Amino acid sequence: AAINTYLGDKFRGRLAEDLVPPAGTAERGRYEQLISFISMELDAQALWLHRKHEALGDVFGAFPDAVAAAKAHFERALGVLA
Repeated sequence: AAINTYLGDKFRGRLAEDLVPPAGTAERGRYEQLISFISMELDAQALWLHRKHEALGDVFGAFPDAVAAAKAHFERALGVLA
């Protein structure tokens, strides 16, 4: 996420549309909030746990209850974005 923000700032104005909102704006604050939410709540808390204990269960151990909880968390987290 940080590299995307850096590149968006570095190349601001060189594309038809800016990739990230300008620093110091309310839109940038919302952008940072969403990026953090997606990284922490969706990816780290839900998608990684699902992958770790289902698709990579032979490596990390298969825990169906953890997978079910991760799926439920993912659905709840998506509700926040709606």
